[in-house]
Amino acid sequence: MSKKDQAEKTVLEGISYAKIEKHKDAISFFDKALKQDPENIDALYNKGMSLLKLKKNKDAVSCFEKIIEHDPDHVDALNNLGNHFAELQQFQNAITYYDRALSNDTGYIPALYNKGITTIRLEKYDDALDCLNKVLDKEPENMQATYYKGLVLGKQKKHEESLSYFDKILEKEPENNEAIFYKATELSELGRHEEAIAIFDKILKEFPKNGTIIYAKARSKALLGQNDDALVLLAQAISHYGRTIKKWAVKDSSFDKIKGDPRFKTIVK
Repeated sequence: MSKKDQAEKTVLEGISYAKIEKHKDAISFFDKALKQDPENIDALYNKGMSLLKLKKNKDAVSCFEKIIEHDPDHVDALNNLGNHFAELQQFQNAITYYDRALSNDTGYIPALYNKGITTIRLEKYDDALDCLNKVLDKEPENMQATYYKGLVLGKQKKHEESLSYFDKILEKEPENNEAIFYKATELSELGRHEEAIAIFDKILKEFPKNGTIIYAKARSKALLGQNDDALVLLAQAISHYGRTIKKWAVKDSSFDKIKGDPRFKTIVK
């Protein structure tokens, strides 16, 4: 048996350990394979993936970079390098790697999805929708892509459309708290504040100290003219999330009618 054949067999043994989440054991096999065949792409890639599972991101990146040296068109390695830069919040660098992957495979779902999320961070919402739509064309039941498309549509003030996507998620995943929250947020944006508040109250039964949800409820109360309730809720939200909530409230037009109230000024001081 040639060294390359031995290496392939060793890689398969390593993969069997990775499948049962024994990544340290898996890596020992991938390292053995790389001694048998130093340029074995499968060993490098699977070692990188196991290192990611062990939170050893720098070592994983080194594996993916070595792959690109030997195979510049390796879409999985390019995608993972993109993810590395996205985690560092170097979003433009991340997109460069996603685009390199997509130039080799225009329908490569992981890079399309990851590019979609990254372009949201850059507030390039049309680009994000383009990527997410391509994912959903191939995987219409992809709930993560559906969720992010709902978010983007909300950012674009397309609140009815946004609401329909969160409803779609909740048909499949009725306990998805993020989708429940954003459904309520979109209802609020549509002026359906009573419905929104009912949902916020439901979430708060489970997460009574969630400052973001308390703040969202305060916004709806203010827009309904229930100023006393709004101020109490705003103070509660600030008690949990402090300075962040204060900054939101000062800029938020939802509170315009009570910004002259001395109590508001005291709360956000």
